[in-house]
Amino acid sequence: MNVRTVKFVHRWLAFILGIFVVFQIISGSIAAESRLLMQWFYPEKYQVQVTGRPATPAQIQSTMRSLAPDFNIAHVMVPPPGRVDTAYILMGGRNPDNLHESKTMVDFDQYRQRVISEHPLVESGWVGAMTVLHRWIVFGKSGFYVVSVLGLATVLMSLSGCYLYVQTRKTARQLPLINRCHRTLGVMASLFLIVTSTSGIAMSAVYWGDREENLSVFANTMKPGAVSTQTAHSHTLIDPDAAFDIAQATLPSDYYLSAYSYASSHSPNYWFAFFDPRLFRQDVVIDGFTGEVKGVYAAGKTERGDGFRNLLLPIHSGKYFGFLGGFLMTFFGFISVLWLLSGIAMYIRSKRISLA
Repeated sequence: MNVRTVKFVHRWLAFILGIFVVFQIISGSIAAESRLLMQWFYPEKYQVQVTGRPATPAQIQSTMRSLAPDFNIAHVMVPPPGRVDTAYILMGGRNPDNLHESKTMVDFDQYRQRVISEHPLVESGWVGAMTVLHRWIVFGKSGFYVVSVLGLATVLMSLSGCYLYVQTRKTARQLPLINRCHRTLGVMASLFLIVTSTSGIAMSAVYWGDREENLSVFANTMKPGAVSTQTAHSHTLIDPDAAFDIAQATLPSDYYLSAYSYASSHSPNYWFAFFDPRLFRQDVVIDGFTGEVKGVYAAGKTERGDGFRNLLLPIHSGKYFGFLGGFLMTFFGFISVLWLLSGIAMYIRSKRISLA
């Protein structure tokens, strides 16, 4: 292939995709550190003082029944181990006709067992908005197609840059400093962009495909009308803390709780979502009446969660390689931004020279 043609394609792909790449890198970094950023920018809502052990599932349920008896908890979001001074988030609503509604956020102090604030989900702030926008789910199926096309174009841009690097390596020493920096930054950023783009596209495709097939463990545990009236009145639900202990005992000790929902008269099961330090996910479902483990599900899927699906988030985040992998993903994201900026600087410089 002609080097000049590849250079033309590479340059214009970079111009067109620059804003998209920068946005995805920044929003992805925000999503990865959302709890920390919530503390920094909204401390009055999300920062709590660690004064002992956090409230257990049973204590939170009991406290909320006392403080807000008409509030139905759809699920509880628990901060990761490194953010223990971040408030719990209770998703739910007050619609008696839809006990699974989760359009309201309650920021809950897990140490003092008090409600800090309550607000609609749409008012969760710019951190929450950027986290949602990073995945493009808010735009529906059309968002998936758009982000897939842009992601594939990003891969093409990266591959074309690598091709140019190899084809022009013999003459590279004669180039100005900014050009040489761009080449070096490009090679470093290309692998990052290829991995994040392909894994991100795969995650979006899996999300929409599994949604159509109804493979979400959480969605299946929360089906309305799953408990008969006779069962609900003749049996007593087991204690939420007992259900949590059973769920935790089914997994290795390095798995930490990320989210859970309660069993009730309209939902027969307790649901617990766990992650390990590399972000491999396991969901555990406990029968709310018998305490029996109904299933342990990889990647939060009722089936086909092992393998490919469970690898996507660890690879996309870099956490597959532990703390170092997560750090390197952030580092190379920064390098990618510098790469794009150096490319713009090169273009401006070449235009000035041509006009001189």
